[in-house]
Amino acid sequence: MAIKLFVVDDHPIFIDGILGLLKDTPDFEIMGTANNGQEFLDKIKNNQPDIVLMDINMPIMDGIQATIELKTKFPKVKVIALTMFNDIRFIKEMLEIGAKGYVLKNILKDELIKAILTVAEGKPFLDSAVQEKVISSMSSSDDEDIDDKETDEMVQNITSRELEILQLIALGLTSQDISQKLFISKNTVETHRKNLLAKLNVKNTASLLKFAYKKGLV
Repeated sequence: MAIKLFVVDDHPIFIDGILGLLKDTPDFEIMGTANNGQEFLDKIKNNQPDIVLMDINMPIMDGIQATIELKTKFPKVKVIALTMFNDIRFIKEMLEIGAKGYVLKNILKDELIKAILTVAEGKPFLDSAVQEKVISSMSSSDDEDIDDKETDEMVQNITSRELEILQLIALGLTSQDISQKLFISKNTVETHRKNLLAKLNVKNTASLLKFAYKKGLV
């Protein structure tokens, strides 16, 4: 049985390139594409792929948030991050939230096929450049740690409404879900989300939730 694939990327020309690479591979069936995480989640509500090739930096909903929501709703779907970001922070975050693979967009066709087949078997796959980055990070100190006093001050700056929204984000609700639940506009939710990122000095939803769990906020 062919492995059902879904490709999520905000650049149609890149999606076309991936489809061109994989269309003649009998082991794979391309069941769909999307230009952002929200579109992807909407499209797979009734029919899930086996594996999704997920970009990270996308509008509306990025690949990190999409992966978080995907693993909550459809945990059996496997994620391979297919991205231009060879940054240890992104690598760690994607793996921590459930991605089974992480490969760069300059990957060769044979390596991409190997990555998909490996992940389909339930095994993790990192391309060679990503492996080097991970090994290098293991031998260096973690300079992202912030002392407890500073983080406590950050937490004190969070309003009760922001904390309420943070807890709903942790439950896997989208901005639209939260707006309906709290009877506020989606734009207001997005503003609170941005304020949380700024106040806690984190760059995306995955880091936000990691911080929140560490400090017992959710």
